[in-house]
Amino acid sequence: MDAADSASTSTSGLLPKEKKKLILNTATIEDLQKKYGAVKPSFHEVLHKFYQNDLYTEFDKRVLRMKPNDCAIIQKYSKVETFPIDGHDNLKMVTVNTFISDHPLREFHRRSVKKWKDIADMEGLERAQNQLAKIENLPLLVFIHGLGGQLSQFEPIIQEFRNCSDMFGIDLPGFGNSKPTDKTHLFTKLSASSEEDNKKLNQTFIDMRTENYRTDSIVDILYQILLQKFPKRTFIIVAHSMGTHLAIKLVNRLPSNTVESLCFISPPKLSETVGQPPSIPYITKSFLALSSFYPRLFDFYRMIDRFGGLYSHSVNSYLYPAEKDVFKRLTQLRWNLDTNSIVFLKYARAFRPAAATELLGAASKLCHSTDQERPRILICCGDSDKVTPLKYSKEITNILRDSGFAVKLSKVKEANHSVFLDRPHVLSGLVYQFVSELGLNIDCTWTLKIRAIIGGDKWSMKNIEKWKKAVTLSKPLINYASPEKPKSPLLGMKTLRENDATHNPLTFESTHPEIYAIMDIGSDTPSYDPKDFKRIKYIKYKTESKVTPDDITIAKFLDIVDKLVLAKQSNQYIVVHCHYGQNRTGFLICCYLVERLGWTVKEALEAFENSKEPGIKHQHFKNALYLRYGE
Repeated sequence: MDAADSASTSTSGLLPKEKKKLILNTATIEDLQKKYGAVKPSFHEVLHKFYQNDLYTEFDKRVLRMKPNDCAIIQKYSKVETFPIDGHDNLKMVTVNTFISDHPLREFHRRSVKKWKDIADMEGLERAQNQLAKIENLPLLVFIHGLGGQLSQFEPIIQEFRNCSDMFGIDLPGFGNSKPTDKTHLFTKLSASSEEDNKKLNQTFIDMRTENYRTDSIVDILYQILLQKFPKRTFIIVAHSMGTHLAIKLVNRLPSNTVESLCFISPPKLSETVGQPPSIPYITKSFLALSSFYPRLFDFYRMIDRFGGLYSHSVNSYLYPAEKDVFKRLTQLRWNLDTNSIVFLKYARAFRPAAATELLGAASKLCHSTDQERPRILICCGDSDKVTPLKYSKEITNILRDSGFAVKLSKVKEANHSVFLDRPHVLSGLVYQFVSELGLNIDCTWTLKIRAIIGGDKWSMKNIEKWKKAVTLSKPLINYASPEKPKSPLLGMKTLRENDATHNPLTFESTHPEIYAIMDIGSDTPSYDPKDFKRIKYIKYKTESKVTPDDITIAKFLDIVDKLVLAKQSNQYIVVHCHYGQNRTGFLICCYLVERLGWTVKEALEAFENSKEPGIKHQHFKNALYLRYGE
């Protein structure tokens, strides 16, 4: 089969181009679900689709075109990289999508050193330079996804650590944005890749033989990539499902004390002996074997499994049954669709779970793994996990504890296998709390402390002179072209600064009784303390700088604003701010004005520019609005 036949073996049945781009929001999703997702094809229609090699439902096609597989933070910090690989006869190079997010102190350190040099402050320069070693010695967070998974699944945890840690991960070969390009042109993603990148990804798919998908082979690829990129670093590994077993085997390959800690999410059952295949029913095993020779059969099964759309067996297998959030269901369906059947089957048939002896061997190589006061192993699992039930996590915990290793087991209530979607805040909070208590300085408090030493000010911020010149708070947005349209409840603002003489939380709250809430859409830890607000409601909703918000980000923003509008008084406003309050702030405010109030894009842009000069400055943000809503 050609390497470009991705995500499925089917390549026909493409959708005709629609006249107007669908706007992704709750109403659109529910309408599509009712019109296409809830419709079950007849037996004749199913056979016809199989005959035509068209193994996507109409709902599938619209989901694929409407919803990218990845998210904004992956888009911003990922790139396609090629690595030389030794010890694999047929595989000399591997090309994969990598994610690297630097600790924010690195950029802050570079800016501060330049500042101290520019003003010839030798004391400040020495103080800043002395902190660099502390940053370099911090552990690196490494993410390993599972079978059919991808890096975007870790988004809640990545967001939790983005302001206090270096982070790295890869989409395993064949998954996520490491999959070969597809000929259907249905699959969308936010991350950019060049034609040369795609050729290399396709070549990796061609070069990888059956033996390269074996668990030990995938572990060796991970091992070589880590040593090439980070030869002197220590690691904290965060892994999900099959990725937890890859992590166990990876730790056994690495030198002792290279891995500081392990965070396992929904780990599968251990095998009894090393190299033993997983125990699965005979019928399932036979079907997988048959499908390996005839992948269309597996595609056909998967299509039937998706009948019902957002409420299909395909989605319900991974999400908590009572989950009503259509965005979560849409995301899970999109991830399921993203999986290449051929790649999935090769991984599944070659998977060899870790054995108890390998688990104990890995635990013995961790730093301080027997310290009962400060466990180095965290295991999280949903109480309703249908794929890797909670009992497997309990078994792993007992094996470790019986051998004297310290481990923390956390049961996540009302969560299935996709804990990331079911309970994102609970899961990310559990992992952050665990890691921050390891005493390794991976926490926001330590980051602020070092930031204060480097910059000479706890509340230092980037480009402070540029921040000072930015308009503090917008005037009410007025639609001069269509004054009869509803008025905007939103205002734009630059971020507050705790020790600023006037634009600080206490002064702002006392001088602006008309402000009901502040929605902080910045990606950084705020340069002020939100706890200072006594009356104003503070909401943190992270978005990526310099990147136009994606459909899901926009839809969730609008839903939050809707709730705030209902709660506020008629004469009150909701303030939105990023850093300067221009591009992301203006973009999301304009989205609200167009989608909720019926303004045109031109009216929204002009109103924001008049209220907070110079308005949206980056042209690609303006272009994105016109592409989304039209002229």
